Amino acid sequence: MKLKYVCPFCFEEHAIGDVEFACDSRMICAQRDPSGKIVGVPGAGEPDKKMQEYKHLSQAPLGPHHFRAHKTPKFSMPDSAVCDWCRQVSRTRVCPSCHNTLPSTIDNDEAMIISLIGTRGSGKSTYVGVLIHEMMKHLFSPFHGTFQLYGSEDQREYRTRFEDYLYKGQPIPQTTTHMVSGTMTENRPILGMLKMQSSGFFGKVKPKMLVFFDSAGEDWTSQDTINVVAKYVAKSSGIVFLIDPLANENVRRAINDDASIRASISADYEPDSDPREVINRVANLIRQQNGLKESQKITIPVAAAFSKLDVLEDKDLLAPGGALSQPSPHVQRGMFDEADADSVNQEVRTMLKRWDYGNFVDTLDMNYTTNHCFAFSAYGREPASDGTIAPPIPKRIEDAMFWLLHLNKVL
Repeated sequence: MKLKYVCPFCFEEHAIGDVEFACDSRMICAQRDPSGKIVGVPGAGEPDKKMQEYKHLSQAPLGPHHFRAHKTPKFSMPDSAVCDWCRQVSRTRVCPSCHNTLPSTIDNDEAMIISLIGTRGSGKSTYVGVLIHEMMKHLFSPFHGTFQLYGSEDQREYRTRFEDYLYKGQPIPQTTTHMVSGTMTENRPILGMLKMQSSGFFGKVKPKMLVFFDSAGEDWTSQDTINVVAKYVAKSSGIVFLIDPLANENVRRAINDDASIRASISADYEPDSDPREVINRVANLIRQQNGLKESQKITIPVAAAFSKLDVLEDKDLLAPGGALSQPSPHVQRGMFDEADADSVNQEVRTMLKRWDYGNFVDTLDMNYTTNHCFAFSAYGREPASDGTIAPPIPKRIEDAMFWLLHLNKVL
């Protein structure tokens, strides 16, 4: 029996019955005084201070009237309530902390929160945009599944932040930090619904809400930002660390190609963005958030994914005939291939030691109980000389996500 839930927007934890409702009949809804007399203007709504706080706005936006069910059950979540203003039934459940509309599955299924943390120049935004595109288009078809963005706001977020750039030949603007002038800007997660049809005579459909929370590499160099972002990451079902291999001096020396190196904005080394420092810093904050001792390893699965696989392959830095030089097999086989994931993990770890990144591997193993290394290319090719980019043809972009879904018993 599910007794608590975590809001996928503000990540606050609540008892299962702790929920508010937004009036579905706003156009006829008007405020009443204690005697029941209408004293407000129908359709005017009310200032939403909780949404103001969530979005860090200068003033409260006008929204529908919010209220609670007359009786609050302890062991279940009410699916409807009567508005105390207009006396109409509403079924729109919202988080009592931030007033975002809760997913319809919130009371019977735990959302899978995926935190994406990218060091500077790792191409995190490109990874997110291409991964979601591939998930929507074809990745789950062989698994008898579909993936769609959850609501209109998620679709709009994806379109304006990713799709309008990626599939129109332009690079995505670099994300810097979510802290501006000492204030945390809104960093709304993107929600998507994964539906998988089980095998068997009845073929039951199993829905799973996926929540993508992305954090800029610069978010982990500012203590003020860390304190805010950490609460999100600490509630994750899985973490993907995205790392630019061209930030490593030994890799740049082996490539010996100024054009390829210039394509990486992290070519200028910054100690605060060192991958080992970032994963160590994240681990410390998760321990603080979750009340873990320094001696305790973190059980959240971690995928360390190195970007720009196409550059490594073009410059002959991959093991000849290795798994990384082959297409990802999971979709073709319609099942998660553990042997391939293990081979990729070992190949990447071998390369890391060759690049004198052994301390990164040690830090990963020291802090996280379950971890794997991956490599991918989101674009699949370098930009043209004029800076334009052809539509992405990604390589192994699904590997880390499939591994996390497999560990969470979704695949």
